[in-house]
Amino acid sequence: MTSPATVTDLRPRRPSAAVVLLRGHGESLETYWVLRSDAVRYMPEFRAFPGGTADADDASIDIEGIEPGTERTARACAIREVFEETGVLLAESDVDEPTRNAARDRLLEGRATFAELVREHGWRFHAEALVPAGRWVSPAFAATRFETEFFLARLTHAQEPHIRPGELASGEWISPLTALRRWQAGAETFAAPVLYTMIALGQGEEDLPRRLTEWPEASGKPVRRIELKWGIVLHPMKTRPLPPATHSNTYLVGDREMALIDPGSGDEAELQRLFDLIEMLGTDQRKVQVVLLTHHHPDHVAGVEAVRQRYGVKVGAHPETAKHVRVDFSIDDGQWIPLVYSQDDWNLRAIHTPGHTRGHLCFYHPRTRSLFSGDHVVGGVGTVIIDPPEGDMADYVRSLERLAKLGAETLFPGHGAPQGAVARRLRHLLEHRLEREAKVVAALDREPRTLQALIERVYVDTPRELWPYAERSLLAHLLKLEAEGRARRESDFWKGVG
Repeated sequence: MTSPATVTDLRPRRPSAAVVLLRGHGESLETYWVLRSDAVRYMPEFRAFPGGTADADDASIDIEGIEPGTERTARACAIREVFEETGVLLAESDVDEPTRNAARDRLLEGRATFAELVREHGWRFHAEALVPAGRWVSPAFAATRFETEFFLARLTHAQEPHIRPGELASGEWISPLTALRRWQAGAETFAAPVLYTMIALGQGEEDLPRRLTEWPEASGKPVRRIELKWGIVLHPMKTRPLPPATHSNTYLVGDREMALIDPGSGDEAELQRLFDLIEMLGTDQRKVQVVLLTHHHPDHVAGVEAVRQRYGVKVGAHPETAKHVRVDFSIDDGQWIPLVYSQDDWNLRAIHTPGHTRGHLCFYHPRTRSLFSGDHVVGGVGTVIIDPPEGDMADYVRSLERLAKLGAETLFPGHGAPQGAVARRLRHLLEHRLEREAKVVAALDREPRTLQALIERVYVDTPRELWPYAERSLLAHLLKLEAEGRARRESDFWKGVG
């Protein structure tokens, strides 16, 4: 496995486009944003602008004023996506509402492609309808990386966006300052492109396209600040976790005194980037007050000593974690970690969640309903390895059930992208573990079988290169079944009971 300093993300970037719809001017300027459904895999329950990935037909759509190529395809993607998601058609001339609605019905029902509708109705588009507003690339921790072209588009015809529930839950016109106030209050969650677009819009329309175009690069200097909620800053650090992850997420939580959760890399360059971020946050009068550890695995604690020495802060963790890492104080289940705050309550509650490790802790911020889940729940659709004897499947399931009762709305995991729809994610994990357990039970019979023989029956849906890791979780399932009297071990062999 490569060292942190040489990890390179070679995943292809998916071409995408997003549209910042505008209406009004000056103090009455508003933009239209949408709320992603809790059912989507990517950024559920996050705010976004209408948009999506390019498809094969986009290149065939003619746009006057621009030659065929990548730039025209991006504009065509933007026009198609905003029509699919909102019903707004960015055509040169007005198209009556019944025609738009009927065409959109056919498109969403799969009875026609957008390119076919364009040819059938003779719709014409011009490059000037879409003003470039920056190119954003998904950060390295994201399971899927998108390269998204942003465009400004002002409604020139009498059209009102309308969301049909599916991938999106709702949409609304909002002033940029209102959006930023809601974000700062913890009521909204969104990624950097939305944040910086709202900031730019709030500064006025003068020279707006240029400022928006410069934001993607400028936002990473001197270091990228990923603040999906006010007071919750995510810093991905290159580490050596189990595949497919390449980074561990470090979090800085608080708007005056900050808790630093899981400084996972001991690499000098990675630590310097973390220190640069902390110094930048210092210009907002924020400072690191305490280090909190979710568990003892190296990709979560490798930077602890460097942070302790640089900032002179104390490190806290569960007593079981303290058996592996030097800490200054122990954190028990239900204990509160107090943070002095300037805006709202930032105190964090520790929740003991054994399963991945004996001493695993999650941290919960009740006001914003934010859950910092370490390795107990990771981002995306993946699952964590339960590796006995440190890992315990029965404990893991009980801890999931406990987290499901919190009412958390936003998940900030140790690996992968943050996401909303926490209840759905936890329910999916519980169902997945129970389904896997049922497969283990079905694979057991009176004939004793080795772990290697059982894994071929139980993990047929898992790539073979991951079987060595899956074997550890299989053992955890078997130990749980043995404790429940539903499996029996004979030396290195396992069989069913009854």
